[in-house]
Amino acid sequence: MPLDCRTIKNARRQLLEEGFCLVDGKLPSGRLEMLQAWSDEWLRRVKHSAKWKYQGSDIHISGRRNVSKRDPGVPKDAVVDDLIEHPAKIMAALGIGDLRSGGTFQIISKPPGAPALYWHQDWARWDDPISMSPWPQQVFLNWYLTDTTSENGCLRVIPGSHRQRLDLHSHLVAPHEGGGYDVKETNDWMFCDHPQAVDVPVPAGHLLIGDARVLHGTRANASTERRTVLLGWYYRKSNAVPAGWEGEVPAEIARRDPNLPFRWNREPGAYLR
Repeated sequence: MPLDCRTIKNARRQLLEEGFCLVDGKLPSGRLEMLQAWSDEWLRRVKHSAKWKYQGSDIHISGRRNVSKRDPGVPKDAVVDDLIEHPAKIMAALGIGDLRSGGTFQIISKPPGAPALYWHQDWARWDDPISMSPWPQQVFLNWYLTDTTSENGCLRVIPGSHRQRLDLHSHLVAPHEGGGYDVKETNDWMFCDHPQAVDVPVPAGHLLIGDARVLHGTRANASTERRTVLLGWYYRKSNAVPAGWEGEVPAEIARRDPNLPFRWNREPGAYLR
């Protein structure tokens, strides 16, 4: 089916302004059921780590045609190639066709009774002026394999937090391996009910695209069924203004040293205002 222009236009506006958008993934008939069975088999085979308490699971799998350079040692499966390549037309229509997959997808699956995932953001270049980009430099793609609701652990997002500093930013523990694995459920900031937060229920087979900088977490899974999402990361290699961009260009980006070296930093600094 062709992509609906009005829907795509609204989705692009939401991605730029709010930091996330939801689109129909246009999966072929039978593909959803295949992905459900495929992920269930991986979940059955892999031993779950205690550090996955808040995520539910975090199984990394590389493609075969799209081999991960960041994680060359992870298992390879051709199903991941389809997950990587299928959204190409959707991303091009959204104006982010120049982002490229890192070569892996992750199986994130909350079992019944799993706790909420804490507030966090996944951008790691906060020392770089490119952090101010009004366009996405890095996005996550979430393929939802089950209808996801507030009851079974849907995503929570704080719209606009990818470009606007909130009180919450100053109180968060770095996610996952940076300290999030060990955070207590009693941490009032990491698990707060922020007044600007919204729940994002997603029908099975739909695709959520989120800016790496946006603050997000999940609800707990209070249902009796597992909730599974397949997550992949896409990156812009270039730090130049995207071709065809008609919006503002922050002065800090216009003056940016093109030879500025990469420095890993997950804590927002002066470039988040």
